Order: sequence, then structure tokens, then C-alpha cells
Amino acid sequence: MNPYKTLTRALILGAALTLPAVSHSAEYRMGIFAGSASKDNQTELKAMYKPLIDYIAKATGDTIKPEISQSFGNMDRHLGNSRYSIFLGPPHVTAAAIEEGFEPVSKWNKPLFSLFIVLADSSYKTIADLKGARVGLASRETVAGPLCINALNKAGLRADKDFASVYEGKFMDVMTRQVQEKGLDTLCAGPGVWKSINEESPGKFRVIGESVRVPGFAFSIDSELSGKEKKKLTDVLVGIGQNPDGLRALQAITGSAAGATDTLATTAKEYFTANLLVEENKRRFNAQIPK
Repeated sequence: MNPYKTLTRALILGAALTLPAVSHSAEYRMGIFAGSASKDNQTELKAMYKPLIDYIAKATGDTIKPEISQSFGNMDRHLGNSRYSIFLGPPHVTAAAIEEGFEPVSKWNKPLFSLFIVLADSSYKTIADLKGARVGLASRETVAGPLCINALNKAGLRADKDFASVYEGKFMDVMTRQVQEKGLDTLCAGPGVWKSINEESPGKFRVIGESVRVPGFAFSIDSELSGKEKKKLTDVLVGIGQNPDGLRALQAITGSAAGATDTLATTAKEYFTANLLVEENKRRFNAQIPK
């Protein structure tokens, strides 16, 4: 063997080993279901979620490419037809994502529930008192609507038998106005609506009861990612609010997903159980109030 060739190879190998390692960041596609109560302008939606996307990208050192939708149908198709690495959505869409191979790992620290709201001077004190009333319910296509039915059921009331009228409202501002003008006696909606009407008309309304609570928006990750990638993403997606930049990113979100100040660890079991409750009460909604 030529000693000079052996020495040259050793020197080249030694030099290569002393070079800094080249780090290649990953590129992750992130699907975001903003919810039907969010802004419908894509430019505004992208601006609203940009701080969150930037935070995750900086914390992971990776490139995050977002896709934002407000359509249940579109998001469901995209979950099945394309593989997001990260998905953010409400509980019922998160549960659907589990069937497509996603694992919920982090949830908003703000649960979802429904409240029955009346005018401050109303005679109604509890949900059970509403028998014979004119009632407005959040849409059956939201989480809030089925939870409204759940609260009525627990109070011993049926939407198809116990009220003078039932109005299913897609637009919360319309139902709020109807209560203000005394066209409805009560409306049932999520806490976001309660917050909004109190900001617009402080002291004019009060709550007479609320539904059970279910976990809110959640981050899920693709189960086909490697164990190392799953751990890296999970470590970043849990506890976002503990970082000042992360907290500001959460606070920038409005609409359906508004209100979180941190993210907590979660599991597929928690969302599977919550979805069973929502689906059971959606069936009640459909049976009692046909479309």
C-alpha cells in the first residue's frame, strides 16, 4: 500500500470530521380550521395566525407552511387527501382527524361550553324555567349547538315539545338582536358570544345556566412522523403560553379559537370521549328539530 496515499486519505478524513455539521431544517405543512365564527377574509385570517406560525417555526427551527380554512367539508377532505404534519382545530374536527391518522398532543386551556343568556331584567332564573319560552340555539353544525341540547336535556326539556318556538341561528349577532328586541326570550351560544355582547352592552344581559364543558381547540400531529419529530413538535406545542412570544401569538387569535392563554397536554382518548358527547347531542338536535 502506498504510504503517501494512506496519509492523504487520513488527512482528508480528519479534516472532514472537524467541519461543522450541516443542519437541515424540516418543512411541515400545518392545517388550521379557524372555525365558522372567525373572520371570513383570508388575508385577515393569515395575519391573525402569523404570530403563531412564526412562533412554532422559530421554536422548532423548521419551516411551517400554513393552510387555513373555515369550511368543515374542505378541511375534512384535506385531512383525508393530504398529509398535514400539524393540524389545529376544534374538538369535533380534531376527533375526525384521529380517524385520519393524527394524534392530539396539545389543547387550548380554554374549554368549550354553551350558555343560556337572557336580558338582565328577564324573569327567567334557570334553564328549567324556560318551558314555554321562545328560544334561540347555536347551529347544530357547531360544538355549541349540541351542547345547548345537552343542557336542555339535563334540565328535563325537549326542543320539539317544551317551547313556544325554537330558532336555530348561524349568526350570533342576529340572535342577540332578537333577544334585545324581545323577539326571543333567550339565546344559547358559546362563551365568545357572551364576551362580545358584554363588551357591546355591559350589564344588559345575564346567564341563567350553562352546559357541560368539553376540551377546546387542539394541535394534532401526523402519526407517521418519526418518534424524534413527534417529541420535538410536542415539546413546542405544549406550554406555548409559558413563553412571552407564544402568549402574544395566542392572544392575537380571535373568533372561534379566541381566548387561550396557554396550551396543555392532551390525548386522543380525551377528544374521542368529547366527540361522543357532541355527536350524541347532535343526533338529539336532528331528531327534535329537523333541518
